[in-house]
Amino acid sequence: MKTVQELLMEKGPDVIVTGPETTVREASKLMAEANVGSVIVRSGASILGIFTERDLLRRVVARGKDPESLTMQDVMSSPVKTCRLQDSLQKCAQDLTDSHIRHLAVVEGGALIGLVGLRDILTSKAIETVLA
Repeated sequence: MKTVQELLMEKGPDVIVTGPETTVREASKLMAEANVGSVIVRSGASILGIFTERDLLRRVVARGKDPESLTMQDVMSSPVKTCRLQDSLQKCAQDLTDSHIRHLAVVEGGALIGLVGLRDILTSKAIETVLA
């Protein structure tokens, strides 16, 4: 099975990153513009958390909170689960399933390299199956 590195070479390493003081509205706008379901929250090189569509739904909308006044540090999920470039997609899929999450930050040498989502893994596997 493919590794995280091979997947990132196919899909690209782009990750939307924002700071802990970014409002929910600003982060949601970034996600919509980039057509992604999450943003990594960091301060400098330190990964503080992740903000996902699920966080938006459960921690903001369902609770009737104001997206203009809440910041990432108020609603992000933390700590962020990570994987490494040499990890297999099978291991990542198992980690995602076991943790009931949809995204893993790819970290090497303490640096954020990319983001792998369950959809990325499923798409890669589907393509691999069709081409086999």
